[in-house]
Amino acid sequence: MRRVHNQTVGDEEAETSIKGSAMTESNTDNTSTEAMTDGSTETIRDSDEVRFSNDDVRHYSADGHLYAYRENDEHVVVSRGRESRDRWTKRVPAERDAVLAGEHLWTIPENWQHRVKIKGPAEASYGIYHIPESGVDVLVTVPNKTQLVDAWYGVKRVGTLNVTYDGGIAWDKLDTTIESIRDIEEISDDVVEALESLHCRRHKFERKYVKEIGRCGEDALVGHTSGPVSIQQWTAEPWGDRFQVDHLVRRVLDIDRETQETVVRILSEENIVPHYPLVRVDVEEDEGIPDGYWIRALVEAGVSAAEAIDYLITEHYGLMTQANWADIRESEVSQISENVSCTKEKLSD
Repeated sequence: MRRVHNQTVGDEEAETSIKGSAMTESNTDNTSTEAMTDGSTETIRDSDEVRFSNDDVRHYSADGHLYAYRENDEHVVVSRGRESRDRWTKRVPAERDAVLAGEHLWTIPENWQHRVKIKGPAEASYGIYHIPESGVDVLVTVPNKTQLVDAWYGVKRVGTLNVTYDGGIAWDKLDTTIESIRDIEEISDDVVEALESLHCRRHKFERKYVKEIGRCGEDALVGHTSGPVSIQQWTAEPWGDRFQVDHLVRRVLDIDRETQETVVRILSEENIVPHYPLVRVDVEEDEGIPDGYWIRALVEAGVSAAEAIDYLITEHYGLMTQANWADIRESEVSQISENVSCTKEKLSD
């Protein structure tokens, strides 16, 4: 049997997610023994000892301190705050293959790949992670200068990393440029006509331009680095070289190479088309989710089969009300409501 998030799959009994300590006894080997309310004991490693070991996972300080370390296939999370509610120990899976938006995580699973660090407005921070096993990307909020009770990573969106153009093309400048070069002898009539044709087909060109940025943007942003990329305010200019539009001009306009080169040069010199397009980075919610993903995420979060079905039908997908679903299940509405509430509690635990 495999234990996932304080629940043993295939067994009806589940562990309490946050264990209440009755007494903590310090030992001389950088550990402490906690006497649990159920009469059992658990050995907890000391924060300083963990920090300098290979098992170190996380350290966070605020109104007290929180740390986590690896033990077998789990992370042991230890909170030592000033208030009794902030003094607890819990175990969570060291790896997760699926999570849901709205879920609270006390550690970042070890099998996740950190792709992007995002510095938002004020003190807000975010991270985008890739889960190789399920092929999805996850946007999480990163706790920063918050109390221990709120020092969890919040799953904000689950889907696919999305890199989109965050700007526009200066078509009004193109219109002005055409008029200014119309009578210049060195500029051929073919070039002027090509620019006029481009202005007439600007919507088609811009659609292709935006699509091309989206196609190339992800690789430019994260395709050539082993670690996470840091960006500010959700935007970046990921291009190592100028973004080339030669092929787009050729695709939209049926012109010879010499005319094409002159058109592209004018677009560049007049900064009509940006040299380094600004892109917005985010996770497109629910995009690229594999079959069975949501059930898998709920099971990994410690949700029972009945709780998972009731939650998915009435909350996640919103297919029907709890009352209608209770009629179909031939169950009491109160039971459906309890299952949904239990699921929400486990996701935010």
